[in-house]
Amino acid sequence: MYLISTSKKTVLSDFADLETKSTYVHANGEPTDFQFSGQSRVFVEVDKKAGLAVMRIKENQQNSLEVQRVRKLTIDNAFSVCCAKTVSNHIAIGQSSGFVKLFNFRTAELIHRFPANASRSTVLYLDYNCTDEYIAAVLEDGKINICGTKTRQKIDSVTIDEQSTLARFHPRKRFQLAVASYKGAVSLYDLQSKRTTFHISDAHSAPCRDVSMCASQSSLLVSVGYDCKINIFDIRRSKAQSSSGRLNYSHPLSTVTLSECGTYFCAGNLKGELITYDMRSTRTPLAVRAVHDGCAVSRVAFVPAPAEEQQSSSFSSSSNVTVDAGNVARVTATTVEQTPSDELVRQQRDSFCDFLDAQRPRILDRMSTRLTTTSRRDSFDWDTLLTKPIADDGRQSICPTSSGHSSSDGSSVETIQQTHSSALRERNMSADANKLKQIAETDETSELHEQSVNCSVDSDKENPPMAAEIEEKRRLRMLSASRNSTPHHVASTASKVSTMQLQPQQLLPKTSSNVSSVASQLSDGCQLDVRKELIDLRESLEERFVQLERDVKWSAEVNKFQMFTQVANYWKQQLENTQEIRDGLGMLLRSDRFTKEFYRLRHENDMLRAQVQQLRGEQDN
Repeated sequence: MYLISTSKKTVLSDFADLETKSTYVHANGEPTDFQFSGQSRVFVEVDKKAGLAVMRIKENQQNSLEVQRVRKLTIDNAFSVCCAKTVSNHIAIGQSSGFVKLFNFRTAELIHRFPANASRSTVLYLDYNCTDEYIAAVLEDGKINICGTKTRQKIDSVTIDEQSTLARFHPRKRFQLAVASYKGAVSLYDLQSKRTTFHISDAHSAPCRDVSMCASQSSLLVSVGYDCKINIFDIRRSKAQSSSGRLNYSHPLSTVTLSECGTYFCAGNLKGELITYDMRSTRTPLAVRAVHDGCAVSRVAFVPAPAEEQQSSSFSSSSNVTVDAGNVARVTATTVEQTPSDELVRQQRDSFCDFLDAQRPRILDRMSTRLTTTSRRDSFDWDTLLTKPIADDGRQSICPTSSGHSSSDGSSVETIQQTHSSALRERNMSADANKLKQIAETDETSELHEQSVNCSVDSDKENPPMAAEIEEKRRLRMLSASRNSTPHHVASTASKVSTMQLQPQQLLPKTSSNVSSVASQLSDGCQLDVRKELIDLRESLEERFVQLERDVKWSAEVNKFQMFTQVANYWKQQLENTQEIRDGLGMLLRSDRFTKEFYRLRHENDMLRAQVQQLRGEQDN
């Protein structure tokens, strides 16, 4: 790992012992600030007097790294700079006039310009978020403007404590912004929810100069300040850190940076020293060296590793695993030894679904045996009965004979199916015989009932006093008929049907005259009712038409009256408005200078005309 630190010169150092690998001295001797362009080894420096410089780290002929300047950009009033994380060659420049400008440093093309605030405050610090959608611009008056690169306009203006000096986006979280304050406070602001998620007001007793975060450990935050302290925060806890997370140093600190893995960090102080630490043991620093010869370190950062090294490092870190399962497989960074049981190790998983798949055949076998051995049937299975012969010879089989009676034979054993089928057949036949017997009884009762009814009708005509006795006898007959095993309504229905089928010649002569007379009476009554209903309906319709005509006339008169009233009110209102306008114009004309002069001249002309008339009258006399 390598470090880039800037002051009056730019120095490339080795992280192991902070040995200087390359130095680039600036011509004007002014302190500079810088930021790397994404994950490349190209970084852009800003000088408040000389402008911008595009730098790179290149391997020379001696296979050592060297800092070179690629090109120089002259932009007026450049005060701060930041580089895009995902888009190459894009930078944002903050000016002392308050403007934020987006450039392509390869073509020196102006992409967009965000306007300055009304106060024209200097842009102290700029930073892109991890997706290059937003830019945080820290102004001199303490406000933080959030600008959108896609919408090309200012989205929000945040004020944490009115003395913010630096703001950095999280390397992995899009909306998380870490803010350092001149009062010594450290805060985390969420752009999406627009609230402060973490705030330590007493993080430093002097101005906080820099904060740093890493992508691998999202809850880690390191801050340094002029109070000679290094604070290590866990942002998941909304309280101050313990004594183990606070490191003291002998000189005020100005900048800090975390490695990509989150294990190491480096801080720079006002004396020009670089101090490296290991997060796993922070009692003593790994190395301390005066790199910048007594000049304050403006900024320090780890040099991004090339894509090839990142892939190889990730592969080596993932391959340095030893599987100790009876010498099944042994994997190292350089060699891979396999045994015949390697496939078994690969197939073994911790997944719950795989466990179920492995146990599935046993469970199915158990279920199948359980179902075959201990099966329960809720329905009557004839096949099962056929497979189980009855060994009890003492049981009797009921078989129907030609005479309709059951017979038993102990010498022969029949199957259960024949026994039950014959029993069911005999039961059905007996039930049918009972039904036929009941129908016959009901037919007899119905015939007696019809004869009694007819006799009662004739006797009522001839002997009216005997009607009560006949009626009582009829009820008794109906009561005896209703005491059968068949329900009464079924018996009555069957009696009616049998009567119509068995005695059609007896029923028709008796009922034809009655039916014709009843039908004629019903037809006459229906015609009378229909005529009456039609007459009533016609009268009601006529009354309704008359009422509707009256209602229509009344509504027309009411509408006319309302219309005339509204028109009169409208003209009255217009007349009042006209009078008000006339009065207002009159008041304005009276106070008008031209009107006053006109009235004065007219009065003077009237006086002169009166004098002329008076003089003419005197001459005539």
